[in-house]
Amino acid sequence: MTVKMIVTDMDGTFLNDHHSYNHNLFAYAFALMRARGIKFVLASGSSYPRLRRDFFEFKDHLGFISQNGSVTHVGNRLIDYIPLTPHDLNSLLFVLHRTSLTDFIDQLVVSGVHGSYVDASMSDDDFNRMKIYYEKITRVPSLLNVFQTFPDEIFTKITICFSHSLNLDDIHAKLDNHLPANLLMENSGYNCELIGNALATKRNAIQTLQNIYGIKDPNEIVTFGDNENDLGMLSMTRNSFAMANAADHIKFQAAHTTAVSNNDDGVLATIMNILDMKLPLQVAQ
Repeated sequence: MTVKMIVTDMDGTFLNDHHSYNHNLFAYAFALMRARGIKFVLASGSSYPRLRRDFFEFKDHLGFISQNGSVTHVGNRLIDYIPLTPHDLNSLLFVLHRTSLTDFIDQLVVSGVHGSYVDASMSDDDFNRMKIYYEKITRVPSLLNVFQTFPDEIFTKITICFSHSLNLDDIHAKLDNHLPANLLMENSGYNCELIGNALATKRNAIQTLQNIYGIKDPNEIVTFGDNENDLGMLSMTRNSFAMANAADHIKFQAAHTTAVSNNDDGVLATIMNILDMKLPLQVAQ
């Protein structure tokens, strides 16, 4: 197998259920990948500041696809972004009100290239929970006026976390036929929907990095994912892996399934197998 780039989702995939990973094993595997010229890319629904925080010591040598493909970085360099407009936000809020979903919203986050924004009324507990995924968050008096409050921000994604009294089928039944055609809704787990420009997908962002890295064949890319927002990148290469902990319909879309789950270093174990290397005992724990 010729591998030139490895792309992994974060939560539920590379990270364990405590939002952490085996730093020693990753440092070892990452050194091996760099020595072989393999690019390593993080592809997440969460924000670039969060990804930089979690991989700070490696940040200059990684690719970052954040907000489900709305923003793409190589190291510190902003490569691409796909913006939302004030009209997009207003259209979405109108649809939520029209479908009576506003009563079931637990958290609403509007994100941009530089940071993320929440209503000032958000509780401290919810605010601290959102910082896990977004890191750089600002409370604002009104999200309705966020475009005017931060005129220099480039807004890219809206995250809506719904009450668990609703399931995904309920949410999709209400929203699927009402969203404007230029917007795409993807589930990122935890009953949260990420809504952005329809072109802003992980798969499209990977293709942008392919061009930058000079990778013509998508089958020279390995992808890992566990959720709906990973399906595009899982279907783009024959070297795709659904996590052992993923739902069956996600596994069906991938070419392979990892031997072990996200809580057992499933991505790193698979990478070591791809590199034809055994797990060194001193970093395997």
